[in-house]
Amino acid sequence: MLADLAGCESINSTDPNIINGTQGILNVISALADGKKKGGHIPYRESKVSRLLQDSLGGNAATLIISVISPLDKSYPDTMTTLQFSTLAKKIKNTVRLNLDDTQDVISEMRQDIARLRDKIAAASQPDRDDISRMEDLIRDLEIAKKQTWSEKERMSSKYEEERKINLANKGILEWVMDSMSRGTKEHQEKMVLLQKEKGQVSAQYKDKRKEVDTLREQLQAKIADYAKFTESGKKSDSETKTRVTAIHELKERLKKETEMLKSLKAQLVDVQQRQQQERENAKSHTSAIKGNAELRQKVEREERERQELEHKAMVEEELEKSKLEVDTEKTEIQLRAAEGKQYSTKEGSDLEMQVAEMKADRSVVALKLQTLEMEKKHILAELEDAYVSHKEEMELQQLQHYQTFRAYREMFEEQKAAIDSRYRQLLEESIQDAVYLSSRNSDISQENQLLKQQIAEMKDVITKLGGTIPDSVR
Repeated sequence: MLADLAGCESINSTDPNIINGTQGILNVISALADGKKKGGHIPYRESKVSRLLQDSLGGNAATLIISVISPLDKSYPDTMTTLQFSTLAKKIKNTVRLNLDDTQDVISEMRQDIARLRDKIAAASQPDRDDISRMEDLIRDLEIAKKQTWSEKERMSSKYEEERKINLANKGILEWVMDSMSRGTKEHQEKMVLLQKEKGQVSAQYKDKRKEVDTLREQLQAKIADYAKFTESGKKSDSETKTRVTAIHELKERLKKETEMLKSLKAQLVDVQQRQQQERENAKSHTSAIKGNAELRQKVEREERERQELEHKAMVEEELEKSKLEVDTEKTEIQLRAAEGKQYSTKEGSDLEMQVAEMKADRSVVALKLQTLEMEKKHILAELEDAYVSHKEEMELQQLQHYQTFRAYREMFEEQKAAIDSRYRQLLEESIQDAVYLSSRNSDISQENQLLKQQIAEMKDVITKLGGTIPDSVR
């Protein structure tokens, strides 16, 4: 216990609680420090503070008092009061004793007394009824004392704890049973946070790069469309055509480089996601140990069976001891009735003999049943172990098959995706090249067409000058 009594030394306080507490502590310390009042009344109940400190002041406790004083003139009255407290407290003598559990000693003494009375009653020709009643009282007291031992309390506490675990497990909180498996959760959480930050950075870079690639692709398509319109207009020159084609090729090369960088960022993002998934699986293997681990669940069930066997064994031993005590009591009663001169008739004797014979037969039957149950238990345990091994092998085989199937589907998907991406890029590049070639070819044909039109016009002029007839030389 730690008690802070700062302020109770103030003599000018008007708080009734401080006044009552201070006065109560002063009275207790004065009574304990006064050697003339040794063995007299100690007023612990005058205040709540003195009642709480009853063990610390003159009781079974090791007490340390720290007094704080001040050299200031204005604190002189409080300092004197504190020193008076300390001087009186130094005179108090506490009696410290070790708190021992003597229940086992009491139980041993009771067992010895019961054994001594049992021997006395068995040896006496006429047992004393007082000895019999005393032995019965000791047997009842022994049963009560056995329930007060620390071992019994620990057993009951463990029993209640196991029942609570079972209840929690039935409610779906089975991970609580294996709480020690989650000690690495903090480390996994830190790794997950770092991976999440890295994923966010890579995702932001990937989005920006994707926008830039889309912008370049739109610019390339716009330039190709402008070039097509330019060639169709007929107003062009070789230098301007060459400039536009060069700009289209440069933009195409830039788009290719940016696309490669985008693929690299995509690979980094996939790698971070895989590491994150792996770390999540590792954390899951720690936090949900029983939920997805058949081997661990099998160990827990085995420990539960062993614990129940120990409890049942202790229960049987306790019942056997009770039966033994009851038999001893019954024997003593029979000896007492025989000593008092009770006579049994022939019918009563035959009935008793028949009951004894039946009890002996029942005893042999019970022993045989116990042996049979033990053999059945071993057989069931062997079957459980075999079923667990078979189930484990089947689960491992199914998991392997599922993994192989998933891996095959994933490889097939990746191959098809890569083939489709490659075909798309090839078609895109071919279409761009065809567009550039057709644009260039269109410009050449347009020039030839203009040249032919000019020649036709010149020929029409010549024909007109000749009066509408074609010369023989031209024919």
